Amino acid sequence: MWAARVCIPIYVLWFIVVPPKWLDPELRSLWRGPQLWVHNVIGHVLSVVGIDARPQFLRVGAYYVLLSLVLPGTGCLLFRRSRPLDTGWRKPNRLLFRIVGCGVVVSLPFLFWMVRSPAFAPYYRQYVEAGAATVLTYYVGVLFCEHFFFEGVMLAAFRVDGRWPDPPALVQDARPGWRRIAQWFGVAQPTGSTRGLQRATRWLGIPDGCLGAMFLSGALFGLVHWGKAGREFLLAFPGGVFLAALAYRCNSWHAPYLLHAGTVTAAAVMFLLARS
Repeated sequence: MWAARVCIPIYVLWFIVVPPKWLDPELRSLWRGPQLWVHNVIGHVLSVVGIDARPQFLRVGAYYVLLSLVLPGTGCLLFRRSRPLDTGWRKPNRLLFRIVGCGVVVSLPFLFWMVRSPAFAPYYRQYVEAGAATVLTYYVGVLFCEHFFFEGVMLAAFRVDGRWPDPPALVQDARPGWRRIAQWFGVAQPTGSTRGLQRATRWLGIPDGCLGAMFLSGALFGLVHWGKAGREFLLAFPGGVFLAALAYRCNSWHAPYLLHAGTVTAAAVMFLLARS
């Protein structure tokens, strides 16, 4: 398992993280070399099978399918002999739509602040020009692959036993009041005789032994946004930790996938309204 914990961050840095443009040109070229090589291979394969490889979205989408879904999934099957359940391919519990729906609403002011950034519009101009259908298809596919890797595979690999924990319980035994409302959202759970950090995580409904995995996954999720607009990068790390916690609490990585898709949709609507 230690090999996986070392190799995954290196793999993410080498193949997933796009270095920012302000980096030294020679260093950036060296960093981007393996990524561009894979892009060229994908373009060649698409051309050989008779698919037009010129559209950028098609090549980038195929890149994420290969690097964030196919290779990590194959590695889990061959080297870890993991079952789909071990990497979060599970039916979410009933908290899913409660937290995802409220999460999108809570995120709106942060999204508005991000969209109003001067660097946001120039970065995403190409997406607007590509058309709604193209961008929607692209993001549905890319986010699916991304969250399988960052919440499914990583939240398994970074735990002590290398697998997802048993489904967390959902206790709703409080009398009407603020604690009853908190339990409706999956927190305010029984803590027993625990103290300190373990008491806090149990109150939040997060299984034991998951905190380190959440922060490692969140840190790498933040680095993936390194080359994007500054405000988006600032929100990425805390957002990544929250998405990891959401995955564990809802017992499936499909929960952060749906929440991220919802926030992307909301940000896109804000961006288009601002442009008009």
